[in-house]
Amino acid sequence: MKKIIQTFVIMTIFFMSSLGHAQLGGLGGLKDAMGGGNSSGGGNALELQGELILGLGIAMQSFMKANEKFLSALDLDAKAREAAEKGNITPTKENEALGEVIDFAIDAAADLKAARDKGVKLSAEGKKDYADGLLPYALGMAAMVKMAKIAPDFLKASADEIKSIRNPMQIMKIKKQFDLGMKTGKRVPEVFKLLGETSKTVFAFAKENDINLDKVKKEAKKQPGGNQIPGLSMG
Repeated sequence: MKKIIQTFVIMTIFFMSSLGHAQLGGLGGLKDAMGGGNSSGGGNALELQGELILGLGIAMQSFMKANEKFLSALDLDAKAREAAEKGNITPTKENEALGEVIDFAIDAAADLKAARDKGVKLSAEGKKDYADGLLPYALGMAAMVKMAKIAPDFLKASADEIKSIRNPMQIMKIKKQFDLGMKTGKRVPEVFKLLGETSKTVFAFAKENDINLDKVKKEAKKQPGGNQIPGLSMG
């Protein structure tokens, strides 16, 4: 429970940051909140990259805390421990391990789908573990809604910045600066789609095992993007 509360606090701080306040102005508001405008020095693109990597790191940390509980509920203890380890990675704007965490989230999604396809029924203890993972998963999806909007904006900003440079040496330097963000940003649409489909599985599996979702819905509503979580009907 302590880990879940910590996750909620982290996500709330994230959403209340300049990134969260920028939502009112769409992507234009995001640029303004982050000191946007067209920059010949790549400053805006670099800040967008930092927000993208940090935001994805926070989302993945939330997913890892959820997956620790889901995998434990499915008696996949070794994988649950690995999820716990990856969930302890501190999100930063220069997280080189982010790709590995994303890969693990995709793998865990496959495990959950397989369990549901087999008609697995959770034990009483399993239901408790699974229920504990639902809020972190919902918060992770709410963060991914934001990242899905930021990723294409960063990719365009970085591409425009590279095109504006004439010096070949400077181009190489800028490309290196944007390398992590471009590799990660290009994965976002596919990962967002997959996790969205998994989100439907997560909450459908909960219902099939008679796990109440009211608390999750209540907390998710408090976050920007919380009403856009696939499979979590707010009606």
